[in-house]
Amino acid sequence: MAQNADQILTTGEAAALCGVSRSTLRRAVAQGHLQAWHTPGKHLRFTRSACLDFARSLGRVDLVGQAYAGAAQESIAR
Repeated sequence: MAQNADQILTTGEAAALCGVSRSTLRRAVAQGHLQAWHTPGKHLRFTRSACLDFARSLGRVDLVGQAYAGAAQESIAR
């Protein structure tokens, strides 16, 4: 398997790692703040290292690896 820094993450995994919502990640990609690519099925994929760099740029290093606070509320609403 590839090194941990090159691990490929889904949008949900990347959001949890960065401590932000999935919509924040999509917005960051659209604005060019975070590198990602689309699979043939149009799903976004991220590298772990790109996500960590993004979290550091936000000053959210303390939240790296912690779930987005709204995730619990979103799952309850479903």
